[in-house]
Parts: sequence; C-alpha cells; structure tokens
Amino acid sequence: MDFYLGVVCRVVNTFPELCRLGNLTATCRMTTARLPGVLATSLFLLAGCSSLPRSGPTESHILQIQKDPKQNTQGFGIVKISADLLTLLASDAPTPLSSLEQVTDRATGNDMIGPGDTIQVSVYELGNSLFGGGGTNASGMSMASALAGEATSSQSTGSILSGSTSGQDPHGNSATATLSNLPPLNVSAKGTVTVPYVGTLNVAGRTVDQVATMVREALARKSQAPQVIVHVVQGVTNSAIVYGDVKRSGRVLLTPARERIMDVIALAQGTLHPPEDSIIQLTRGNRVVRVAMSIPESDPSQNIAIHPGDRVEVIYKPRTFTVFGAAGKVSEVPFTVPELSLAEAIARVGGPMDERADPNGIFLLRYENNDIVRRLGLPVTPGKSSTPIVYQIDMMNPGNYFLGQHFVMRDKDMLYFSNAKANEFYKLFALISTIIQPGITAGYMAH
Repeated sequence: MDFYLGVVCRVVNTFPELCRLGNLTATCRMTTARLPGVLATSLFLLAGCSSLPRSGPTESHILQIQKDPKQNTQGFGIVKISADLLTLLASDAPTPLSSLEQVTDRATGNDMIGPGDTIQVSVYELGNSLFGGGGTNASGMSMASALAGEATSSQSTGSILSGSTSGQDPHGNSATATLSNLPPLNVSAKGTVTVPYVGTLNVAGRTVDQVATMVREALARKSQAPQVIVHVVQGVTNSAIVYGDVKRSGRVLLTPARERIMDVIALAQGTLHPPEDSIIQLTRGNRVVRVAMSIPESDPSQNIAIHPGDRVEVIYKPRTFTVFGAAGKVSEVPFTVPELSLAEAIARVGGPMDERADPNGIFLLRYENNDIVRRLGLPVTPGKSSTPIVYQIDMMNPGNYFLGQHFVMRDKDMLYFSNAKANEFYKLFALISTIIQPGITAGYMAH
C-alpha cells in the first residue's frame, strides 16, 4: 500500500499543474491504512482541475459567461426554446424584394423606346406614294416586278419594299394603297432617329404609338392620308440582365406583360442547382437586395415585377450548419432538403454522445435580426443589423422534442452539445489510471 501511495504522490508532484484545488503534500505523509480515503479525496480534489482536455464548456459555464460582461464580449443573449418563441420567429416574414417596388429610375411600362433600340417604320399611302415613287420601289423597279420577286431582298442595303392595292373611293378617285417599309432605324445615344421626309425625331422615352403619331403628323402635308406603324425590331431598353448560376446568361427582353423575377429566371432556363441553395441578388438603380430564391418562389408578394435595366444575379450558396462539442465529431453538415428542423439536425449528426454530453445543455448559436432581438427583450448590438443569440433546448423534457420539430434551422447555424459535469471526473479518473497503472502492475509482479 505504501507503494500505491507513493505512486499517487509522484503523480501529483510530477504534474502539479493538473490541480488548482487542495494540497496533497500532507496527504502523501499519511499512513497506508487510510489509503482508500486518500485516493477518494485526491480524485475529488483533482476533479476541479481546469487543465483536463475537453471539447467545450459545460452548460453552467456558458450561463456564467453570458452573465459576465467582461467575458461576454460579443454580448450574446440566451433564450430557451418555447412555443412562444416559435410563434415569434414564424412572424418574422422578410420583405426585402417588395421594398424595391417603389424604387425605379425609369418608366416601367416595358414599351418605351430608348437609346440602342432599332425600330422599323411602315407607311401606308393612298394614290401616288411619297416613298414608292408612284408605285415603284427605291431601285426604280415596278411594284409588280418587286412583288414577283425580281427585286432584291427586303433586307438588302438601301432597298424599300412597296406593295399596292388598286381601287376607287366612293367619289371615283384613285384609292391605290402603297405600303413602304423604311430601313431599320437605330436610336442614337441622344435618343433620336432620322426619318426620310420627316427629319430628326426625339423618340427616347416614347412608345411606338407615340412615335407613329409623330411621323404621321409630319407626313400629313407631304403624303395623301398617310398611316404609320412603328415596331421595335431589336430592343435593349426594355430588357433586364440575368447572369450567375443560370443555364443561359444574357439579356432578357421584357414585354408589357410585366415579367416577374421568377419569370426572367425561367426565361434564362432556370438555375443549375436547387432553388433552396440559391440566392437572388437584384440590383435596381443604386439599391442591391439579396434574398433566398425560395422566398419569391413561395411568397407571391415577393415575386416582384422586373423593371427595365434591372440586373438579376443567381448565386449558388449551399446551406450548411456546423456541429461542436460532445458530438461524434466536429463537422459541417449540408441541409440537402428545402427545410430542416432542429430535431432533424440533431438526429442527422447522431445526437449528443451518451458518455460525454449533457442533454440539458444543447445550444444553437445564431446571428438574429435585431427586430427579433428587441421583441425578445434583449439588448442589440449597436451599429449592426444583427445580434448573436444562443437558443437552448432541454432534451430531457419530452415536450421539447415537439418544439424541436418546428424550430427551423438557418444557413450557418452552429449546434453545440455541452459537456456533462460528471464527464470531468471520468476524464480525470482515466488520466490517473493511465499514469499509475504501470506502477500497480509492477507492484503486483514484485510481490
């Protein structure tokens, strides 16, 4: 027995940093008859050691740090998961996209002409045609020859097609109608086009009907009852840019039907990854908003109309949560499903380890929106939009399993399984056993 006591004394003397509580120097001089009590006392004193390896703090340690401003430098608060909390979190409906409805730097009818567009002007005339030269096209070919296909193609440079319909009006006058399609006209950077026999017109910001009226009024004194039709051959003004994690990046033309954000993504042939792992970044004017694609997909009020000039970027951002503490291992776990609950997340990582974890102290760490933090009655981080919050759930209460099924996980949540207090004793006991076991074995062999 003296041998065993000597081993314990040598352990304490060799590793003095293991213990901050108690002094075993006097104990080593006790009689061998009291050895069992000495060992029990030593283990009890050593159980308070802070140098033992551990995977993280215990529940009481976390609660203690939260109350100490000197240690709680992040200013996090602790909230227990309850039915009232779930109701509060469910009422937090983000509306970042709908806030852009009133933000625009141009008209939103999707039918305006602007710089860079190409327009086509078609003119119908009665009698002698101003553009067709009395029934001939610009190359001097007769209308009959042109219609018969003897003229060059309508897309040839400098050609103007003409067609006619002969007849008489009720007064016996000639009622020949001639159609002349003018060459495509490019809208300049100043927003102007030049129309033959009309001159330069400022068409930027006007609709095709308004431009047709301008041309018709200008031709009224030069042509017999002209009728004008204008349409956009190639438009860039009424368009949006879609790029990023889509199958076909590029320009999407907008129509007066008022395409919405999910429409233009569909016109770009959709995303390359699941919508749940995609972020939409919408740039409008000097405003930029980011939102998960699942929000406008499930909430029609967030599926806002796209304005001309908008830029839509789809960003692939897979959602994950991390696991720390008394779990099988520290890991980063992907969601892989549209919505993941806390109960499912705990089950996915195998739950708290029986031999190490404290089921009373399961914590979820998250940066929470300050609006929610204020409604929880906690102080917010000054100058920031979010505050760190620690949510706690007691898995020893069977009712909390139901709450865990409805607590929705978010991207970058951190799940922590706290260590059980009794685990410190078992760690210390294993350490002592590892150190003195060779001596005990040698003692038996010596006897």
